[in-house]
Amino acid sequence: MKKGIFLLIAMMILVVSCSSSEEGVKVERPVVRGVKTEVVKTMEVPQTYKVTATVRSSNTSMVSAKLMGTVTEIMVKTGDRVKKGDLLLRISSPEIKARLRQAKDGLREARQAYEMAKRNLALAEKTYNRFKALLAQKAVSQQEFDEVETKYDLARLGLKRAEAAVKMAEARVREAEAFNAYTLIRSPVTGRVAEKRIDVGSMTAPGMPLFIIEEPRYRVEVPVDESLLKYVRKGMPLKVSIEALGIETEGRVEEISHQIDPATRTFKVKIGLKKIEGLMGGQFARVTIPSGVKKELLVPKSAVVHRGQLTALYVVDEKGVVSLRFVRLGKVLDHRVEVLSGLNPGERIVTEGVEKVQDGAIIKG
Repeated sequence: MKKGIFLLIAMMILVVSCSSSEEGVKVERPVVRGVKTEVVKTMEVPQTYKVTATVRSSNTSMVSAKLMGTVTEIMVKTGDRVKKGDLLLRISSPEIKARLRQAKDGLREARQAYEMAKRNLALAEKTYNRFKALLAQKAVSQQEFDEVETKYDLARLGLKRAEAAVKMAEARVREAEAFNAYTLIRSPVTGRVAEKRIDVGSMTAPGMPLFIIEEPRYRVEVPVDESLLKYVRKGMPLKVSIEALGIETEGRVEEISHQIDPATRTFKVKIGLKKIEGLMGGQFARVTIPSGVKKELLVPKSAVVHRGQLTALYVVDEKGVVSLRFVRLGKVLDHRVEVLSGLNPGERIVTEGVEKVQDGAIIKG
């Protein structure tokens, strides 16, 4: 009996001892108040694709020579701005000069011949009228009158021929002057000299390129993969960055070529740009093309905690206990950042007040 009582007392002492031991190892967690949390969920995010592009003038004019000659003077250089009609260069052509001189000499002689023909006609007409009156008075014979009449007719014909010769000589002068005008090369448009292909002393020939003039309105030409054709439409705005100028602007799609390049499997898109100071043809650009939407796990940037070169989030369990979890982040979208790994949809994280939180704390209030 006594032995049983001693055994019961010993068991009670053991229970009390174990209970005291458990209470001794109970974790005291720091309490955190005044923070905000958020349940993580996936969001539909527009996807984009960056493509390299080239700036082109919307209208480029090739200025060519129209005759053979020697360049004696050039008034512009590459990069200069010009107005329509501005003189670009002079060409010396002795043949053209001689042709113009001969044409002017011929015109002067034709006009002199015309004036003489007018005087001859006036005299012939006067003689004709006088002999006509004498014939009526039977003072001259019919034969004498016929001879005077013939001279009068020839004088009238001579004046017509002289008048035609003057007109022909004037046409020759106009033609020679037109060719002489070709010795002065002028800009056909207002714009910028994009390229100069000639130097002083060089020989020119008909059709030989001399300058390329770009009009001041520019656009971007970009080859786009055929898989993205369904996302591009005429008139839509697209982001364009010009790296040489360090700017990002917005352009609108003006033209879409629906003929695919069989070698690259791309189609050409032309994007109009607003006026930008310093923009030039041939500059490198990047265009952001939409490529559909994708579900991504996004968290506020304010929730991200940095530990050296690592990034982490404070994850809150169902009891409010916080644990620091390292994650891998992706691209930044406005005020949110993509989580690539380390977090699952439906988990709760601390989004504001992360500076108050520590690993193992419990959130209340």
